Amino acid sequence: MILRRLYLYLVSAAAVLLLAGGLAALGATVLLFVFSDPSADSSRGQLAVFTAMTVVALPVWGIHFWFAQRFAGRDPYERTSALRRLYLYFVCLVASIAAAVAISDMVRELTQPVLDNLKFDGVFAAQAGWTAAVFVAVWGLHFFVAVRDRAAVHEEGTSATLRRWYMYPALLFGLLTMLAGTQGVLQSGWSDVAAGSTTSSSNFSGPLSLVVAGSLIWGFHARAIAVLYAVEDRHSTLRTLEGFIAVTVSIATALFGASQILFYALARALGVSNPGGASDSVFVAAAMPASQLIVYGVAWFLIRRRLARDSATQEADRQAGVRRLYTNLASLVSLIAWGIGAGGLLWTAAEQLEAPIIGVSVPDWKQPLSLWITLLAVGLAVWLTHWRDAPWAADRQSLSRRLYVWASVLGAVLVVIGGGVGMINALFQQLFSAHPRLDDPANLDFGHFLGVIVVAAGIGVYHLRVLRADAAARPPRRKQAVAPAQTTATPAITTGAGAPEALGPHARRYTLLVTDATDDDVHSALANLPPQASYKLSSLETPVDGH
Repeated sequence: MILRRLYLYLVSAAAVLLLAGGLAALGATVLLFVFSDPSADSSRGQLAVFTAMTVVALPVWGIHFWFAQRFAGRDPYERTSALRRLYLYFVCLVASIAAAVAISDMVRELTQPVLDNLKFDGVFAAQAGWTAAVFVAVWGLHFFVAVRDRAAVHEEGTSATLRRWYMYPALLFGLLTMLAGTQGVLQSGWSDVAAGSTTSSSNFSGPLSLVVAGSLIWGFHARAIAVLYAVEDRHSTLRTLEGFIAVTVSIATALFGASQILFYALARALGVSNPGGASDSVFVAAAMPASQLIVYGVAWFLIRRRLARDSATQEADRQAGVRRLYTNLASLVSLIAWGIGAGGLLWTAAEQLEAPIIGVSVPDWKQPLSLWITLLAVGLAVWLTHWRDAPWAADRQSLSRRLYVWASVLGAVLVVIGGGVGMINALFQQLFSAHPRLDDPANLDFGHFLGVIVVAAGIGVYHLRVLRADAAARPPRRKQAVAPAQTTATPAITTGAGAPEALGPHARRYTLLVTDATDDDVHSALANLPPQASYKLSSLETPVDGH
């Protein structure tokens, strides 16, 4: 049975992709003859190849898929098989992305004459439209079959996971495409307004086509998830993963845009006439970073709200896990930003100090200093907002925090190794040279890499201390002990006089029973205890100490 399914769906997948590609290429070639294109006569050989692909692939796919449908109609277990869902959702993913690309090409070609004053290419527009129609048809057929299967036999376990592997990559592709297009449209409009253009001289059709294509694929899948799969997908790891990939891209792009804007402003304040090749108008040059900050900053805010809303509908532990993952992810991205800024700052300072000593002309410092200061300021502000040196006990021992700390230590060590190689290389270049000289500009690399090493070492040492502090705060492993049988009911709050170990003269022992709360809730409630106080939080499964 499994081998039969494997055969049917492997052949069907290969045949349908060959059919879609051949049919799209065949139609595009036929349109050359319809429009009397000059290249039509030279395309007769391609016409034969694409016709052969279509003629062979159509019956092969039709027969095998017909048998697959027939078996699925007879046996509900066949209809729920993972191989069948894998085939359907794989074809849906490939066809939806291919259709989005073709729609983008078509929209760009149709809007170019109006928005960009470019010549209209009817042949290319028709070819893109035909290609889009073919892949939309392939996608629509397989999506319709998958929806019918779900209505007939429902979708659980592996089948639901395979469906998410199709829908959330498609959703992420559509979202990132839409954001890139929106940013491009805003940048083009900003550039034209800043330059005082009376006619459109920027590229509007390209970004607009991305907005249309991305909105279609993102909008459809977001709506389908909201209507058909909202309840079961809120607990999905793939949904959370898609959100965190999107928020990571948004954070990085928004930080880059903010740092560029501050760079232009600071460089101009220091007297740099052309910061970063920005010509004479910083306002025109700020079109790209400003549009990135606006579009991806808004996306950052909205996606973060969606993640928080999803986690709020789940159990408290899952909600806390999503919050921790977001916090440590934002901390890591901002740490990279301000680490680069601090390293660049010392890089520039080192060459300003070393150049007069070795007799080399001092390089310009205003423009690079502006760039590194802005990266340092923006990254450090975000990092300080999200990072906590000693958070609650549960946050401190979370997997996402450990991943952040170890990633920081690993990155710092790798940078120190690379900087050490660069610094020693600068020294050995002169030692092994036939004519060593002190006033070689390459000798500035010694100070350059020394500054990088200092910053990386500082970051590494700090996070090693955090690692040790977190390890010290981790509760010790305790041996399993047999709890004595309780013969009387325990009150909600009691003081114990017969404690198993001796208490200090000012000590009191309390037993507190808490229900319908998580470890995080209890730690938060006890956070206002005096510094000298300590408590021990124990559950039936795992004891956790807190101070």
